Amino acid sequence: MADTVGAIDLGSTKIAVVVGNVLEKNIEIIGFAISPSKGIKYGVIVDIQEASNSIKDALNKAIRIAGIKNISRLYAAISGEKVTAIPSRGMIIVKSREQEVTEKDVERAIDAAKATSIPPDREIIYHVVRGFRLDGQDGIVNPVGMMGTRLESDLLLVTHDKIQLRNIINTLEKAEVNIEGFVPQEIAAAEAVLTQEEKKLGVVMVDIGGDLTNLAIYREGCLHSIGILKLGGERITRDLAITLRISTEEAEKVKKILGTLKDEEEETLEVTSLQERKIRVSKSQVREIIQPRVEEILEFIQKKLEELNSPLEIIPGGIVLTGGTALLDGIDEFASNYLKVPVRISAPSQMRSFLGEKDAVFYSSAVGALESFLKTISFEDKNKKLLDYLKETFNNIFRPFKE
Repeated sequence: MADTVGAIDLGSTKIAVVVGNVLEKNIEIIGFAISPSKGIKYGVIVDIQEASNSIKDALNKAIRIAGIKNISRLYAAISGEKVTAIPSRGMIIVKSREQEVTEKDVERAIDAAKATSIPPDREIIYHVVRGFRLDGQDGIVNPVGMMGTRLESDLLLVTHDKIQLRNIINTLEKAEVNIEGFVPQEIAAAEAVLTQEEKKLGVVMVDIGGDLTNLAIYREGCLHSIGILKLGGERITRDLAITLRISTEEAEKVKKILGTLKDEEEETLEVTSLQERKIRVSKSQVREIIQPRVEEILEFIQKKLEELNSPLEIIPGGIVLTGGTALLDGIDEFASNYLKVPVRISAPSQMRSFLGEKDAVFYSSAVGALESFLKTISFEDKNKKLLDYLKETFNNIFRPFKE
């Protein structure tokens, strides 16, 4: 019988859920849904009740579409300024008499890297194995079966603020959701939309959401770093609302229908102003308003990449765009000309067959969360669930205050 798994993307503007059956390591999507997100801002829970209601709504819709009663495993994609990634190395001595590296040796080397000292207010939520070194030899992908004595692992550890993570867990519990594990939205979206060739060549995944822009940088086939910018498509909507003196709802409609970065034939749309008067807005007007904000977002992306020691000059694969703002007409060509690198728009292939390229971009992080965990988590319960571990950690932290 297929194992039914699900993923929840906790965004600030939308909650996306996908449900699928795991068949020989492939995911067969059987249900999906999106609900407006309330109670979450910049990846932070600001209202537990509203956020839990949004999660419940999206999850119930997806389960209903899937035609199932429950999900055996659920994962959550999360982001925010408090999500950080740090490189870490671990070293062990191979114990077997034959000095042949075993799977247990690999696990020990990974655990050694995860045992690194981190600030007391942080918690490791995810890790990426970037490679191994065996007796000084770099570039080892899988050392199992090789001969050697000194095995080192190279990991990227993703951490989150413990208090904010506790708020996320409380929100999920209030929504009656038991989460198996967390994955950063940056890594999840990259897993869903990037090709292996792009990762080898060097590429940046850019997910432009409502109030956050997430970056995942790959170099030589490995995740180099992640980055988060506190800006997104909501700023474009706000610019339209302020300049045209219309509501944010009307501005969102204008952005979807007339939003373009191309020089196209003129087209107009009738909208209602804040004074409840009918006004007509043209494509050229909209382009003049949104172009400076798009340029600003691209400039911030460029600066962030330089901060992360990954300027676009050393990223041959350029940028892969996903997320809601990637639907802005002509943004790929505009970004390519502006940044002088290749730019393409991508969405999860599993969702394109259901929704087409456009609407599928909203599910990048949710689909990628499933794919990420299917690669790293055994379906045999060898270890404690992450949620149980986090609860135990928090209890230990707060026990002195209770006593």
